[in-house]
Amino acid sequence: MNFSRTTFDQNLKACLYISKLRTSIARLAVAALLINSLSACTPFWQHPVTGPDKEIQGTVLGAGLGAGAGAAAAHTLTNAAGPEGALIGMGFGAFYGWLTGLSHDLIEENQLYRKDQEQVLKDVAWAQDLLTQHYQRRLELHPSRDIFPADWFFDGDSSELRPEAEILVNQIAHMTRKRMPWSRIVIASYSTSSSPDSEYSTFINKRRASSIARGFITSGVEPRRVFTKSITRPDPVLLDPYDDPFRYRQAIEIIPLDY
Repeated sequence: MNFSRTTFDQNLKACLYISKLRTSIARLAVAALLINSLSACTPFWQHPVTGPDKEIQGTVLGAGLGAGAGAAAAHTLTNAAGPEGALIGMGFGAFYGWLTGLSHDLIEENQLYRKDQEQVLKDVAWAQDLLTQHYQRRLELHPSRDIFPADWFFDGDSSELRPEAEILVNQIAHMTRKRMPWSRIVIASYSTSSSPDSEYSTFINKRRASSIARGFITSGVEPRRVFTKSITRPDPVLLDPYDDPFRYRQAIEIIPLDY
């Protein structure tokens, strides 16, 4: 008789535990549906931004929505007051919101990465097309020299590479490495002046040559192989009959020393 009574009590406790467990699961399911429905209306992940900005926002938003959803679920399922359901919903909502935010962060990072890669491919295509035209004209005008107009790389009298010029320097450096893998390279910067000793022209030339030299080194050319030179002339280094006759008053030349 005592054994039967004990068994009965144990079975009763098990049934009560299972009943509570089912209620908790039901609460979580309803809370999840409510959180998902409410979070679908929130725009906090609609604009891709670099970095894990959605995780914190998702956690806070999920906790708030989860508290409300949990309280409503508890009241609906048990006809009880909401504090217990609100706490359950808050914890579940915070976790759900963090997970949702994390997933959106990962999606955004992938979107931004693909966008960056597409831009890089466009920039490389532009640089290669420009260089193709350059080398076709070089065969006619100066087949033994590699001279570029300075405005491909710099604005006005600036010595800082333009953003789009960085990919151009990178492509020229890679081509130079393939064509002359062991040669030393001189990067000469030209400008015109009535005075061959013009301090201003020398200053600009040196800084421009150094800017392109840094681009070559960044692109994998060994520093010991890269040299710079400043050249001031009274007239343009090159005259292109199909272009502005003054365009090559400022120019850049890539000169191999060990052909």
